[in-house]
Amino acid sequence: MDIDISAISLDVENFRHKKVKTEREAITVLLSDEKNHKVAALAEDIVDLKGLDPSVRLIVTEDTNNPNQYIVLEGNRRLTALKTLINPSLAINLATHATFRDLSPSFLALNIQKVDCVILDRQEAYKWIKRKHYNAMGGKGTIEWGAIATARADATEGRPPRWMIALSEIAKEGHDDNVLLEGIASKTTTVERVLATAQFGPVLGITFDQKSNSVKAENGNRVAAISLLKTMITDMADKRFIVSAVDDANAQTDFVNRYAHLSVKKQSPKASSLSTTNTITGSTSGGSGSGGTGGAPTGGASVAGAASANSKSSTGTNTPRANPVRDRKTLADKGLSIKNNALNKLYNELRKLKVESNPHIGSAMIRIFTEKATMVFLEDMSVTCRNPGGWLDQGIKLKEKVGAALHVLDPNKKDATLAYARDIANGTKSHAHSLDQLNKAIHDHKALPAPSELITVWDRLHPYFQALFACLKVNGK
Repeated sequence: MDIDISAISLDVENFRHKKVKTEREAITVLLSDEKNHKVAALAEDIVDLKGLDPSVRLIVTEDTNNPNQYIVLEGNRRLTALKTLINPSLAINLATHATFRDLSPSFLALNIQKVDCVILDRQEAYKWIKRKHYNAMGGKGTIEWGAIATARADATEGRPPRWMIALSEIAKEGHDDNVLLEGIASKTTTVERVLATAQFGPVLGITFDQKSNSVKAENGNRVAAISLLKTMITDMADKRFIVSAVDDANAQTDFVNRYAHLSVKKQSPKASSLSTTNTITGSTSGGSGSGGTGGAPTGGASVAGAASANSKSSTGTNTPRANPVRDRKTLADKGLSIKNNALNKLYNELRKLKVESNPHIGSAMIRIFTEKATMVFLEDMSVTCRNPGGWLDQGIKLKEKVGAALHVLDPNKKDATLAYARDIANGTKSHAHSLDQLNKAIHDHKALPAPSELITVWDRLHPYFQALFACLKVNGK
């Protein structure tokens, strides 16, 4: 039933806000909080689409105090937008006034005077309103699209996300993209951020073309480019992949750099002939499964971790350069000369600890070794502690201990090899080596870094360990 907009009033008992006395108050409440109610954004959409969504009618009830008048029960935001587009002065002195003032002429030109409504009493209306606004009600109500459904809808409008383009290209090459889709279903936003990071094209030589729904290889080798994408997405689809490890631009760049050996840039002609591997699990299963399609260039699960360890960030100069790739399957790297017997025994055990079969232990031991090594340094070097109880006081956080050690080792912060340790001291978050991730690996039963990431984290902190024990040795400790 079409009802004139002027014959419908807002509900002063709308659940979106506390009860008010007048319709004008209700309008002001909704217009005053654009962050939560987004009425101005809705108004822009109404003007852009030249009307309301025809599939969703307003629910109104008869106004018993005013014959031939109605009160809107479902659609208060829409009605507020319509009334304010007709009369922008309703938003006077509010932040959105200019928006409605500018939109009003275009809206009035549409000559929208009536809206499609269904008339119900309050109790009957609430049954249907709850099904729209409650959280799906176990399937009884509206269920919002997930990320994949949203991406499919965007694709029909010529705006496919990069991960969808990548999966489409992988499928065209005869691989099973369904397994990969299942693996990234809960983390498509993260995958998209990695594929869209600024260094993706410059490092790997791959660009995405939304119009043609395809990828382009800088050196012209699309097969190699698609193989690279399959390897990368396989890694991110792995259940052990930690989303928080690529939360910021620097971490995303570090992750992209792991695949530089597969680059299809013009200056890297060898990349197209290299076989690929799942750098998270190191699997070499062929075919169209979720694993990689061949052996790693140097043949091991830790290649990606070792390659990215100490890699120089594209956004700063404080991150050390990458060391030559070595295939290591154990947690701790060689090269530490530790005089403390107990700590040296622990170090030797970690040199033998295989991360593939002991990821939980490896994850916890990085945090433990960092603290123990730092404590040995602080105590043996007699570094002053602000706390009367000394460095053993439980109230002193690890980042403070690392910060105190770094102040002795590198007071001017010029040693780039200690950049990752400085991240711990500064409380930097979301990197694989950050303290929040080291703690999460211990306290969160669901958090488990992939084996290659454990080696990456150790290698990032290894220069710090070397500096600690070298300083102790120089000082005869």
